[in-house]
Amino acid sequence: MNRESVASKESASSNADKSAIAPNRMAMGVPSSSRAAPDKPRPKTPLSARVFALQQIVPLLILAAVMFYEVTANLIFENRVNPILFGIETVTFGIMGPAFAWITLNWVAREIRQRERAEGEADELNAIMQEMHHRIKNNLQTVADLLTLEMSRNPRPEVQESLRDSITRIKSIAASHEMLSVESVGLTDITELSRRVIETTRRSMLRPDQKIEVKVHGSDIYLGSKQATAFSLVLNELVSNAIEHGFRDRTDGMIEVELDWDGSDIWVRVQDDGAGLPDGFDLKTSRGLGLQIARTLVEKDLHGKLSLTSNGNGTTAWVLFQRAVALMNKE
Repeated sequence: MNRESVASKESASSNADKSAIAPNRMAMGVPSSSRAAPDKPRPKTPLSARVFALQQIVPLLILAAVMFYEVTANLIFENRVNPILFGIETVTFGIMGPAFAWITLNWVAREIRQRERAEGEADELNAIMQEMHHRIKNNLQTVADLLTLEMSRNPRPEVQESLRDSITRIKSIAASHEMLSVESVGLTDITELSRRVIETTRRSMLRPDQKIEVKVHGSDIYLGSKQATAFSLVLNELVSNAIEHGFRDRTDGMIEVELDWDGSDIWVRVQDDGAGLPDGFDLKTSRGLGLQIARTLVEKDLHGKLSLTSNGNGTTAWVLFQRAVALMNKE
């Protein structure tokens, strides 16, 4: 048997194997290699490029229309027209008209191109900022996980309580960065942020036998990244304080958070139906670390005021502060 006959048999067997494998690939849902790849969507032509194209076409169309009119009116139908008027019409509509259209479209196209470049740079900056906030959130989550691991290895209650408070604070900051990573640059909705922070705090603070319901009311209120981060920490401290002290000896209860604003001033009310404040309580002289952090953040970062009062059924915390001037037009 010669080499050519052997090669032809091997080729035939190979083709037979491929034909046998192809139906099996189809039956398994594996696409065939001979199937053409789907066409990628063509990129949309920028508006400035389309205006530049019109810049080349419109003057020629105007010139062609003027020449057609002049030839038809003066040569074919041979109307008696003053030569001076004919010259004025030709110069005005045949030369100045296309030139004016060319200059106008060129100016419009350049303005549109500058705006497109500015929008492209803004989108790029927005993507960079969102990626930065996303990485910060991941790093903070890693730190919180490490502290959680450390808390599980240390049996002392005072150490576990301190680490737990630190974990909830870190997760509150991470929640604000998570919101900033999916929204526009430098702005976040603190009403939605409140829901995330409170849910994180509630899961971290509640005992297995506790059922504390938390409700958040309010419209969309946008803050910058610095104010939003400070606000998330303040809210975390107030809710943590309510759960830790107001419901220490209870297994059920309610915490209500309400947000409101009038264009510049923002009010936040955190009310619970827990045990209330102890007799003689004074926020300025309180030695609790959480309330000290909350008061410092409200006064230093938010430039606002914090107050705590006992009602007939629990404690009410009020936070009043102003939005940054740059955000007062965000409605």
